[in-house]
Amino acid sequence: MSSAYLAPRTPTEHRLVALWSAGLEVAPIGVADDFFELGGDSLLAAELQLAIDQEFGVEVPAAALFLTPTVAALAQALAAAAEEAQAARRAARPEPRP
Repeated sequence: MSSAYLAPRTPTEHRLVALWSAGLEVAPIGVADDFFELGGDSLLAAELQLAIDQEFGVEVPAAALFLTPTVAALAQALAAAAEEAQAARRAARPEPRP
């Protein structure tokens, strides 16, 4: 592990830790641990990206784990992606008629 163990603090972090643990077959995983230092590679990153898309219903870019390789950073990126998706849905709704 890359640093002292930091337990998940939010529901999103808990869900991500569960996905990472299943994919990496490593436990415990802390929110500051680096995906690649734990044994992750590009193939596993792609598999995990699909699992995250399914688990959260939010499409994350293929490079997400390369740009945000910790649970904490990925949780923040997921929150931002969810907000963007919600804003896009609101913008796509037609204006109510008077």
